[in-house]
Amino acid sequence: MHQQIKAAPGRLPLVGHGHRLVRDPLGFLTSRRGGDAVSEIRIGGRSCLLVSSARAARQVLASPRFDKGGPFMETARGLVGNGVITCADADHRRQQPVMRPAFRRDRVAAYAEVMCRCVDEAVDDWRDGDTVDVGRRMYALAARVVARTLISSPAGRRAADTMAEALPVLLDGMFRRMLVPWPPAHRVPLPANRRFARARLRLETAIGEVIGQYRASGAAFDDLLSQVMAAAADDGRPLGDREVRDQVMSVLAAGVETTASLLAWTYYALADHARVEDRLWEELDTTVESGSPSFEDLPRLPYTRQVLTEVLRLWPPTWMLSRVVVADTVVEGFVLPAGADVIVSPYALQRDPEVFPEPEVFDPDRWLPERVTAEQRQAFTAFGGGRRKCLGEAYGMTEAALALATISSRWRLRAVAGGPVRAVPRFLLTPRGGPLVLERRAPGGRPTAGSGR
Repeated sequence: MHQQIKAAPGRLPLVGHGHRLVRDPLGFLTSRRGGDAVSEIRIGGRSCLLVSSARAARQVLASPRFDKGGPFMETARGLVGNGVITCADADHRRQQPVMRPAFRRDRVAAYAEVMCRCVDEAVDDWRDGDTVDVGRRMYALAARVVARTLISSPAGRRAADTMAEALPVLLDGMFRRMLVPWPPAHRVPLPANRRFARARLRLETAIGEVIGQYRASGAAFDDLLSQVMAAAADDGRPLGDREVRDQVMSVLAAGVETTASLLAWTYYALADHARVEDRLWEELDTTVESGSPSFEDLPRLPYTRQVLTEVLRLWPPTWMLSRVVVADTVVEGFVLPAGADVIVSPYALQRDPEVFPEPEVFDPDRWLPERVTAEQRQAFTAFGGGRRKCLGEAYGMTEAALALATISSRWRLRAVAGGPVRAVPRFLLTPRGGPLVLERRAPGGRPTAGSGR
């Protein structure tokens, strides 16, 4: 017998659960764990089904009975268009073969040398004792890598830099648009709406310059965008500027924000966990020669990857996913009707104490092969799941591992007095904390001075 889907508590007339999502979205989504696997919430008067168990979430993400859609994905389409990240399955079957070759292991290995050069350039002006805004620095680094590997024209670098500068404003605006899905409200000339419009215009202009430069050159660059522009639509015609623009936006948004957020969170976590940082240094000092790792070193840096995976568990950039039900489906005893919007929260699932003991503890060793359980693999949804799992997972993790290994071989980023780092759930989850102090490490050793250890 099927179970009845009940409304989550705290719903108010007109706004539904919007007030809870505005005030404390992470707390609200986490509070639904342990109850029904599926419950109803309302966002701006729109009914959505919230999936709160790992088994149910895995089915939603992996089953062909669910497609990209729902409030989160529709809002994303409003910015990045119908690219490979946001498109429905019918379009994805055509787009994925065009995009996938750029993310094969051999291509990622070829990008690695460029990634390492980008890291070297990004830290070239660092000086012992200076303070850095780690979030801004990691945004700039991720933009530089995308511009050198996936969109390598001169205009591509400007577009990537523009994306890095505009994203914080755009993510704030997209979150508001998801919670208040009433377009007239976002056309009112309020300061926040004007900032969003200006950021979007700057980005659209920069991307238009990229496409124009590739058209003028015959797309003669050996990169992902050249592959996209050489592809043909279903009817054999070349892709139009709008179709190319959507793929450029997808690559910039995914390639800049997720890696930048992962690295920023990692350095805030290391600044607060000396023992983890010591373990990381020990691995790097015995593996990486002269503080310059290569792609070939990565298999010998398991703890480095464990650190990054644990950061993704605690602070996944994509803290909310949404899908739409294609056909009536039973999930954990609940009937999800065709057309229903479904929400999954990787943030909530990855902090489930039934799956991850002491879920608030930062413990990279929980990802040791002998400790990982099937339930943990099922609940870890930071890259999505199923056939729509993030296409750039290997690319992003390679970039993050090389950046972490390079920077931590040479530098310690130490926290200064101030408040704790806060998770800011905009459209993506980003850290908000104070500056970090740079301390140069001697080759193969601890910081040269001032560590207080």
